[in-house]
Amino acid sequence: MIANNIELTPEDLKAIALLDGFLPEKIFDMHMHIGSRDICPNMWANNSVFAQCGEENTMDSYLAHNGRFFGNRKIRANMIVCPDKSMCDPSYGHRDAGTQLLVRELEKHPECVGEIMISAKDTCEDLEAMLVHPRIKGFKCYHVTSGNPNSFQCYIHEFLPEAAWQVADKHGLCITLHMVRDLALADPENMAYICKMADKYPNAKFILAHAGRGFAAWTVMETVEQLAPHKNVYFDLSAVCESGPFFEIIRKCGHKRVFWGSDYPVSMFRGKCISIGPSFLWLYKQQLEQCASKTNFSAFLVGIENLLAVRSACKMLDLSKQQVEDIFYNNAMELFGLKD
Repeated sequence: MIANNIELTPEDLKAIALLDGFLPEKIFDMHMHIGSRDICPNMWANNSVFAQCGEENTMDSYLAHNGRFFGNRKIRANMIVCPDKSMCDPSYGHRDAGTQLLVRELEKHPECVGEIMISAKDTCEDLEAMLVHPRIKGFKCYHVTSGNPNSFQCYIHEFLPEAAWQVADKHGLCITLHMVRDLALADPENMAYICKMADKYPNAKFILAHAGRGFAAWTVMETVEQLAPHKNVYFDLSAVCESGPFFEIIRKCGHKRVFWGSDYPVSMFRGKCISIGPSFLWLYKQQLEQCASKTNFSAFLVGIENLLAVRSACKMLDLSKQQVEDIFYNNAMELFGLKD
């Protein structure tokens, strides 16, 4: 069942029609989340977008919601267990339950792969024991597991244990990082860590989520060139709604290190994230309507805003049809060693 606030408006449908001529025939979503209220009680609290998409987010709910952007296109996904602060305490069993949900989804959707949620204190033995399905292809870390009460200012090593690098390097697995700290990729400590660890563990595939957390566009545009030599550092484009970071990432690091992703169910917010001053601001439907002079004003869903921004960057770079297909499908297939 689709909640009222994520029904497609006439404006959404016009944008989807515009995207239809841009999107390739096959889609690989590198960054979407599965979870449930039982497994992720904090993320489902206060009528969040997670809750609005259902009591349980699965590949089927993704297809019912995000899949509407793609018509009859073939869709694969990297299903990432939704992070939740409760996963810090093993006594709740929420992290194990998230892994079990992922295994069920991988069995149901053999075209997909997945990433498990890891915690700051995990050892190599812990992580090896969690690789319970052959299509678990990586690890997702998140700042809420750090134990730092001000986790948005965490250094990466506070929530990404070196054990994850060691196991990823051993097995050729991915690590998906949503970095924090105010300056994101422009933070000298963040940049130094990424370069150092990517060099130390060359067989690990390090994916910087949200275009290197490029919500404040300048943080990526001024710094991403430093990552060009580090060939095992990749970028997913999920949730960012401005073309500038995409443009500069592709221009400096090449399109073969870039994947499209939705960040479902964040893609089901109605609104947009914008760069403002030195930071960024999420504008939601209610705020935008208060500012609008037209009574029939309607914002796009974030997922549509993101796709339009990707389209703009590709057009500005004059990418070929093949290069667009690489970003939306082929690069992920190659990274995971999959074949149609």
